[in-house]
Amino acid sequence: MNPAKADAQELLDVLLPFAKQMLQQHREFFPFGGRMVQDGTIAHVGATDGTEHPPSQPLIQLMQDAFREEARTTNLRTCGILYDVRIVPPGRNDKQDAIAAALDHVSGYSVVVFFPYRFDESGELHVESPFASEGEYSIFGRPEITSP
Repeated sequence: MNPAKADAQELLDVLLPFAKQMLQQHREFFPFGGRMVQDGTIAHVGATDGTEHPPSQPLIQLMQDAFREEARTTNLRTCGILYDVRIVPPGRNDKQDAIAAALDHVSGYSVVVFFPYRFDESGELHVESPFASEGEYSIFGRPEITSP
């Protein structure tokens, strides 16, 4: 596994359990994130707009802005934002709830990993196999391609 992907996976492994815990306890969660600095230290990150039930997009934007600023001024290595979405998983026809994890690395690696989930009749959370798509390169920017 390349170092950027390994860093992103390490961060995701720290953040994902909190999203699952919030879903199991509350059946929802507000967007939250985390960051890893150059020495490998990981910290959780949150955002608020001051209201009790804020819409997700402004919170995501607040975290993206903070990460972009941190990327310019400090030793940010990788960051991630987790949020709740509805998406059509591969091989399916209907939208389904999913945890989205947007992960960006200083090397230019950018990915969104989706974890479809559902609740069974007893209210138990079931998280299905993840799938990924290319990220938006919203924190560190898209890497430049050099010609040989």
